[in-house]
Amino acid sequence: MEEVCIDIHDVAFGGAGVGRLADGKVVFVPHTIAGEVVQVRLGKSRKGFEEAELLEVITPSPHRISPPCAYFGRCGGCQYQHVAYEEQMRMKEKQVRDILGRIGGFRNLPSIHVQPAPQSYAYRNKVTVHSSEKGELGFFANDNHTIIDVEHCLIANDGLNKQLSVLRKKSSKPRHAVLTDFAQRMNHARGVMNVDGKSFHQVNSAVASQLLEWIRQQVAPGAPQAGDTTSTQLLDLYCGSGFFTLGLADCFTEACGVDRDTRAIDTAVKQAKELNIRHAHFFAAAVEERIGWLLEGISTRSATILVDPPREGLPVNVVEAFSHKPGACLIYVSCNPATLARDLKRLMQTATAGYSLVKLAVFDMFPQTAHIETVAVLQRGN
Repeated sequence: MEEVCIDIHDVAFGGAGVGRLADGKVVFVPHTIAGEVVQVRLGKSRKGFEEAELLEVITPSPHRISPPCAYFGRCGGCQYQHVAYEEQMRMKEKQVRDILGRIGGFRNLPSIHVQPAPQSYAYRNKVTVHSSEKGELGFFANDNHTIIDVEHCLIANDGLNKQLSVLRKKSSKPRHAVLTDFAQRMNHARGVMNVDGKSFHQVNSAVASQLLEWIRQQVAPGAPQAGDTTSTQLLDLYCGSGFFTLGLADCFTEACGVDRDTRAIDTAVKQAKELNIRHAHFFAAAVEERIGWLLEGISTRSATILVDPPREGLPVNVVEAFSHKPGACLIYVSCNPATLARDLKRLMQTATAGYSLVKLAVFDMFPQTAHIETVAVLQRGN
């Protein structure tokens, strides 16, 4: 395997540094930072690019720091522990801009609100651990196959690490185990509590609260006032256990959450009753199968549609449905900037919807990792 010296000029979404060989071919090198000169060993050759292993940092970036975790570089959980936190945020903002430009074709983006996490370590309230036949217990390596034996995870909170310690002492370990700190899962934003560990929830409670508050600020002008008889609606698609539906319900006269996960919907209904939110309703349904019916009852003049889809983004038929029956405002919460860019492009190209991209925000739900949580706000013209 050939060893070469290359300059790193960027960091791609996913965490790998980007350089070029003498012939111009792109090389991706994990654990590097823009501006560094590094010695690498070329590995897998792909169509259009090479993958390489970092051997030595010859000229380090001023943003390079010593990773505090002994497992970093072997464990696949973190990609950015070698980068100062302020630079991590700058990198993620740039990656969002680059992806929206390259995939979405956006040239004049609004300013991006960038929200760092209150704490960049010990923030996770849920992790999945795996065990090997040899008794090792921890997380997958970068190859998504090898298990790295981990005694203490720096991005997991204290409650999870205590559970991990107890599990490690057992003579018989489960092949896979989900560890959840239910005390940390109590979300302090607007009194919404997530109680069902088997449904989808945000793993960073503090940043989830910030995310909810920022979205509230975007919809607050439409909050019903005393004596106001104007009807305003929130349609929350892929709502999980109702985090956004219940957290935003007081801004609307009617709130509706939809998710195919029946356990999550059961939890949402339970929470609505506990919080005495009577104008919030929930339906267990696949959004892509019922989108036409779901949009029938909304007002194109006053309804806000919020979507928080999985990494795959919105199905084509859902985007097409929005073009025929758009809400006055569409809020798109995304864990994948690439599918966000693709879907925004489709939505903006639909003239009948009349959407304009007015707000963008990046919330660092997963410090030390390459994951990015992005929010886009689209509004229709009058």
